[in-house]
Amino acid sequence: MAVGVEAERSRHCRRCRSVNQAGDKYCQRCGASLSIRDITTRYLCAAAQLSEKFADLAIKEFLVEPYRAVPQTPGVDSTAVLREAVAARTRRRIRDGVLLVLQLVLLVLNPVVFFSWLVVAVGLTVAIGRRELGKRGGVLVAVLLLFVLVPLAVLGVFGLGLAAMLGSEAGSDFGSTTASAVGAGVGVATIVLPVVAVLLIAGVLAFDEFAVHFLVFDRFRANTFVPNRVMSGDERERRLRGLGQDQFAGPLGDIARVEQEWAQHPGKVDVVVHRGFSPFVGAGIPLHQQVITLPLEPADDDAPTTISVLELQAQVSEAMLRLRGTSSLGPGRRLEDLTLREQVLIPADRLVADPEAVPGVLPGWYDRPAAQLDPEVARDLADASVEWARYYRCYRIESWDRDLTTSCYLHVGTNQRMLFLEWQFFALLPIDPRYRTIDQHRAPVLGPLRSTFAELCVLPATILQRAARVFRPFKALPQRPGEIVPAKYGADRSLRELAQADRVQSYFQDVDVERYVRILDSTLFRAVGAYLQERGYSVVEFTKLADPVHNSYDLRGSTLIDSAVGTHSSAGGRAKTTKEK
Repeated sequence: MAVGVEAERSRHCRRCRSVNQAGDKYCQRCGASLSIRDITTRYLCAAAQLSEKFADLAIKEFLVEPYRAVPQTPGVDSTAVLREAVAARTRRRIRDGVLLVLQLVLLVLNPVVFFSWLVVAVGLTVAIGRRELGKRGGVLVAVLLLFVLVPLAVLGVFGLGLAAMLGSEAGSDFGSTTASAVGAGVGVATIVLPVVAVLLIAGVLAFDEFAVHFLVFDRFRANTFVPNRVMSGDERERRLRGLGQDQFAGPLGDIARVEQEWAQHPGKVDVVVHRGFSPFVGAGIPLHQQVITLPLEPADDDAPTTISVLELQAQVSEAMLRLRGTSSLGPGRRLEDLTLREQVLIPADRLVADPEAVPGVLPGWYDRPAAQLDPEVARDLADASVEWARYYRCYRIESWDRDLTTSCYLHVGTNQRMLFLEWQFFALLPIDPRYRTIDQHRAPVLGPLRSTFAELCVLPATILQRAARVFRPFKALPQRPGEIVPAKYGADRSLRELAQADRVQSYFQDVDVERYVRILDSTLFRAVGAYLQERGYSVVEFTKLADPVHNSYDLRGSTLIDSAVGTHSSAGGRAKTTKEK
């Protein structure tokens, strides 16, 4: 069995604790589901509808460049999330296009009203902020509308109307009938039509807010959400979630095929082609790093057995998989679902410079990098035959309904006189609380109306932003004829990383990360020591390296502390411990 395939094992029911056979989806005793509760796809689809920034980043990262690598994101239907991002962006462009036209009409009909509104909008945006204004509630918005916008609008409308009528009366007495008709026409143009334009603007904003509310607070509930809009029984939902799909049909189809390959070939090795500094795309933020160089000394006079990198990796894997047994070591028995993946990490710039160094990864200049490799090909890279293609084994524990993931990456090298060990710990933090509000109650009428009034107050101040959204399309990276741009092929972040918060959401989550790091770290250390002893090597020096390490991982305030070296790093930083002997 390939290492990447989850071992066939008994499955324990978390409700009644009975033991079921491998492959069972439901408990044979109480009928409870044996699968891990998965909430990430639903929240990420909601994020696309609620956050313009998330939707645009997702489209730019995964759909604009047709040949970019797709990082694996366990527990997430990437195709569904990206379809949602496309639909949300199309909806916003339609809304903003209509709003721009209506504001232009208002500017032509009554400049006084428009510029008065603009001054108030800019003032509110600067003094309070657009997002904060929406949080203040409908009372503040109503007061502002009543005492600021309405008087300015009335003055502007009647001022222009009065001026037009006075001008008509000052004309020739012989043309009084014609002048009266013209004055009436001007009055309609300056009084009635601007009011109609403002009402239409409010109607467009209200329609959009109610549409978003309908999707994320009604159709995206846990008991009604479906990743594929086609499976929905509501025609309104299918229409809203189907907007703009033709524009990115090709890239969406490619990503769907990649996800199908992962599902059909779970025993193959993952390939991660990256373009940023960190090759660990999808793992989250760095917690702790151990780098050890250990001279290999015989334990006695007998010649020790030759060390094999793959054998050492296999022994560590066996020790890690033994953690899957039923126990109270992991809350919620999450250790039973510990997963193991083999991965080859490759920088995009090196890959495009020498694609033949690792056959099969880059089929052609007009193809996405391969998402998987055969185990035999990947394991040949474990002896460091290619400097920039690194072989790792990743041990991953998903907890809190897949909302918090702890990962450990191990890389090994040796020349039979010295052993090199590198292992890295990462935490993929919970989804941003802003996207989890869909599970909270929101008034079905007052909620959207409050947001509508808030947007209406600051609408003219957002003209440039809305115009850019309507008229500025996404553009692929420029590339001259005959030139290859590495960034077109390498991934930078996963969808799940785009939506992660900057901290854990509770004390229990914080302490669970530390628990799993310590468990994996201790298990790995002992497995390596046992392997060296079995091969006849002294482990005295290796054991000493474990004594002074006392690490503390505090994720509550996005600060990672490694007391062994005294470093403090942010969520985007790196805590590092390097030991040499």
